[in-house]
Amino acid sequence: MADYREHYLEIRSAGASVVAVSVDAPDKSEALRGHLSLPFPILCDTERRVVRDWGIYNSGEKGGIAKPAVFIIDPSHVVRYAAVDAVVRRVPAAEIVSLLQNAAEGQPVRRRVHVPLFSEWKSAIRNSIQRWAH
Repeated sequence: MADYREHYLEIRSAGASVVAVSVDAPDKSEALRGHLSLPFPILCDTERRVVRDWGIYNSGEKGGIAKPAVFIIDPSHVVRYAAVDAVVRRVPAAEIVSLLQNAAEGQPVRRRVHVPLFSEWKSAIRNSIQRWAH
């Protein structure tokens, strides 16, 4: 999220807003927002409704968390870009700035496809086995 902090003004200049969604309690989210000096809000989805509805719920990590994801939603509420990433790799904020600038110039925004690395598959399998063992 610190990367998005560093590019916040560029994102805003491109006509977009930044909002994070977390499954953590409000006090924990606000502490993180303060610690990272984030200029944007962190919305709390403690009941995990939004992350489930948007298909970014990761039940196998830490009792159920959100997968890192970025969505660009246009003013008519149409999702123009979606990327769901691994915990270790996220869409760089500079890439989002570029997408927003291209969209403003009338170029289509394309969905980024994430192909999991072997290490990510291995981690997912290990997490599933650990979850079933408990």
